[in-house]
Amino acid sequence: MSEQDPLPPLEWDPEGVQIQGFSAGLYQIEWLLVTLVILYLVIIGLPDEGGLSVLAATFGYFGFSLLASRLRFFGERQRWLLALHTWAMIGFITWFLYGTEGVTGPLTSLYLLAVITSALTLGVIHTMLEVAAIAACQLLLLHLQGTEILATDSLAPIGTSIIALLIVGYLTAALVHTIHVSNRTLLKMASRDTLTGLFNRRAFDDLASPIQEMGRRAQRPFCVVVIDMDGLKNINDSEGHGAGDRAILDLAKRLQACKRSSDVLARYGGDEFVMLLPDTDAAGGKKMMQHVITPTRHNQPSISIGVASYPEQGESLEELLDHADSAMYLSKASGGNRVSAGAGARVLAAVDKQEA
Repeated sequence: MSEQDPLPPLEWDPEGVQIQGFSAGLYQIEWLLVTLVILYLVIIGLPDEGGLSVLAATFGYFGFSLLASRLRFFGERQRWLLALHTWAMIGFITWFLYGTEGVTGPLTSLYLLAVITSALTLGVIHTMLEVAAIAACQLLLLHLQGTEILATDSLAPIGTSIIALLIVGYLTAALVHTIHVSNRTLLKMASRDTLTGLFNRRAFDDLASPIQEMGRRAQRPFCVVVIDMDGLKNINDSEGHGAGDRAILDLAKRLQACKRSSDVLARYGGDEFVMLLPDTDAAGGKKMMQHVITPTRHNQPSISIGVASYPEQGESLEELLDHADSAMYLSKASGGNRVSAGAGARVLAAVDKQEA
């Protein structure tokens, strides 16, 4: 499989999709953090010293989160923006703790929000870096409070807190990674043909739909090609199904060799394959398929191919598949090992027969 294939519905970066899907949840976590801080300030009251700076930082952080949610910063390749949010969360929590009870207060556990957010989307390494930064912030808070950092009484609660953050962050990130691996495996099972590794029928239908819509909007041609092997039943009967499978694999390799990075190739079932060729008219599709029917070995089974193009042979994918399938059967009826195209299949097949 080429990494350049147009596969938005079926091939994706799980981490990138996780970031996009988690963006709304991130803002809710940030607003939950702000709500907890405000509730604390309402119940306990503003500190005598630096109370206004704590309040200003709280509303400033809320404004930052609200602005980011409205500007829709997130995208597939913008992981650093999510990282920026988690680091901002750590900075805000540290400033709040500095202005209130420091690391000895109950709100030290707010760091868990940043760690879990990072673990869910940014992976183990980034999460461990954030835990290390949180440990440094807590030591800094101890120093600013005038506490002896190396004292056992000071290090014990911080050490316990950091160990808890490490365990939660690592286990969460490991669980998310396992889910991503499982999702990739399930997607491959659902969208790939087990023999050839090509896309299956369901995958082709899902991938073809957006390409069809783009062709319609831009009024650009595209082709649907149906390829069928001639005489597979005879191979299975005379040489066994293993030989038939090898013939199917050989045809799949031939089709992949001529396939462009923008084309979609799938095994539709049995010995039938389909291709979608964007930005290609009937003449271009027929010329491209001529390279496939030229055998590279004397014992290669012949194949019959039908081509249908948008908009000449149909507006919908179903119509184009029907026309291409009919053209393929015309190729078979004309002796096989040829390409026939759309409504003009009879004429093109006759020309091919004369050239053969």
